[in-house]
Formats: sequence, C-alpha cells, structure tokens
Amino acid sequence: MARQHVIPHDHPNYPAIRRRMIITWIKTSLGYLTMLALIALALWAFGFNFHFTWGWGLISPVLTLVLPIVMWWYSAKIALWQTKSAPADPNNPDHARLLAIVDIAFKESDLKYKPPVYVSADPRPNAFATGPIHRKAVVAATEGLFKAGMTDLEIKEIFAHELAHVRNYDVAINSMLAVLSSVFSMIVNQIIQIVLGAIGLFKRLLGIKPQHRFLPTILSNIISYVIFWVVGQVTRIIQFFVVRSRESGADATAAYFTGNPCGLATALQKLVLYAEKNRPKTQREIAYYRAWRPLMIIDPLYDTVSADSSNSGDSSGGIFGTIKRWWKNLQLTHPPVPDRVRALERMNGGKCPVVPMEWQYIFLPLSIATARITEKARLHGCQKK
Repeated sequence: MARQHVIPHDHPNYPAIRRRMIITWIKTSLGYLTMLALIALALWAFGFNFHFTWGWGLISPVLTLVLPIVMWWYSAKIALWQTKSAPADPNNPDHARLLAIVDIAFKESDLKYKPPVYVSADPRPNAFATGPIHRKAVVAATEGLFKAGMTDLEIKEIFAHELAHVRNYDVAINSMLAVLSSVFSMIVNQIIQIVLGAIGLFKRLLGIKPQHRFLPTILSNIISYVIFWVVGQVTRIIQFFVVRSRESGADATAAYFTGNPCGLATALQKLVLYAEKNRPKTQREIAYYRAWRPLMIIDPLYDTVSADSSNSGDSSGGIFGTIKRWWKNLQLTHPPVPDRVRALERMNGGKCPVVPMEWQYIFLPLSIATARITEKARLHGCQKK
C-alpha cells in the first residue's frame, strides 16, 4: 500500500496548522535560550573560570551530566519496563484493533520507521511514545484506553499526537534541556561554595572562636537551602515551559499529519472528563501520577473540563489566589485541555464537537460496536451502501 502523505500546502487548514507549529518551536527555542543565558550569567559571575575539581569531586558532576544522557538513550526500555508494557498481541481483539489503528496513523505520518506497539495493563486510559531517535522509538497504550469509550478515529488522532512526538525528537529535546539544567546547577553549586567560604568573615566580625561553629553552620545551611530552592524552581519552570511547548507542537504536528484537529479535540475532552471523575485520592496514587505526568497525554492532576476552572484546583479570589494559580500553571507539564481544544479549533478553522458533561466513561456495548464499525469504515475510505 502506498504511503499517504501529510496534508498538502493548499489544504484550507494548512496555514493555521503551520503557524501553530512555528509558534511552538519559537517557545521551545525561547526556553533553551533562557537556560543558556542563565549558564552564561553564572559563568560570568565566575569570571568564566569555572572548572571541575579533579578526583572524588569529579564523580558527582560527571554522574549529573551523564545520567540524563543515559536516560535519554535508554528511554524506551526504561519506560516499557516501568510501565510493565508488553508487545501488542494480534490475537487479542483490543490489541488487534490498536495495531490496525496505529498502522493507519503511521501511514499518514512522514516517519520512515514504524515504531513497535506495546500495551500496558494499567486501567487508566493513556498512550505514550518514547525513544531517543526515530529508529529506536516505541508507542504504547494502556488497557484503560480501550475501555474509555474512544472511537477508532479518536484513538488514531491520539497516536498521531504520539507519533508527532517521535517525529519532532521531543524526548531528545527534553533530555538535552535536562543536561543544560544540570550544568547550570553545578556552576551555581560552585558559586555557593564561594559564598559559604565568605562565612568565615562572620567569625571575625562576631568574635566567634573556631571551636564554636554552630552559628556559621546554621547560616551556611540556610544559604544553601535558599539558593538551591530558587535554582531548582527556576530550572523546573523552564523545563516545564519547554515540555508544554512540545505538547502543543505534537498537537499541531498531529493535525498536520491527518488534517483533522477535531478528532484529537474530542479525544482530549473525553480523557479530561475521565480524569476529573477519577482524581487520585491517596498519597501513593498522587505520587504515581506526579511521576508519570510527562508520559501522559493530559495532566491527570490539574486538567479540567472548563476553561473557567483553575488548573490548580484553587478557586479562591483576590491577588493571592491569582498568584497561586499563576504559579501552579507555570509548573504544569501540559497546556490545559481547554487551551489545547481552542488551539485545535483555530487549526480546524471552526468549532469542534463538544463532548457533553454527562458523557459516561462506560458506553453501552452496542454503542461501542456501532462506533467501531462506523469509524472503521471511515478510516478505510469505505462508504455505506
């Protein structure tokens, strides 16, 4: 079967999609430039004389730099191991359905290598893609995705989004930014050592004898904590800014692949409706979601259905409430679904269908069967006679 191509340049949706793709790359570049500027500023504070301490002091910096690179290169194996994912079984009806849908999504993409398809037993609906380069990429779905009332068309758009991550090298982009964050942290750590060395002045100014080190120790701990907290928050915000831009970029690239932004829009609405009805309640569940947020297609902790709802879950008013919501939004791993839907509608050139609030997580078996037959016919270009 001949490879299908992304939408042509004369497609009515192309200008808006192309504009959105450019904007997301500008945001990604802005995040990288900000991190590089922070590194340059830290080096300038050092007089550009930063150097590693040879010996045991070199082990920690090397590990800090090497670990993100190792995690990037083995990202596919690590993700599949941690999610307990196994290759999709063609003899399983749900898996066979998934394999057929991914095959169609792949044909609509401009990827050269088709990623293998895996399935995790996780009951929560999700899909993800990972891998360092195109040839080593994988895509996966959870068992919960099959039970989320998704039509074949919506699942196809979800995997177009995941294949867009592969096409855009998003795992590499996020991993390399983590390396830059580590470099910045190491330079700041050297600066902290210099600052703490100046604490000896307090001994002379306050007349503290060498055997009385309680006050200098407290001061050094406070200074270290404050500086590292600020540095950690700054790098975290920059990294999440880039991650959010790559999620928006994957939405736009998926629309570029298929020419159907509304399919992804309705899929995102169903996923966020499920997330709202099934928020994690225990600390263990919250910790799980927090750890896996970057691998999820929506933010399961803070995403909401309504654009008027706060992603932070705090609806308090006033300046303090506004600042709190703004601070929470800076640390989101995904753009809010209402914002993503609006962007997809702009790329569609008009409104997309709205999934009603009364939409249920479990469809009647007949409804699922009818939806599957209808979408299968549409995907294969068949017409009902």
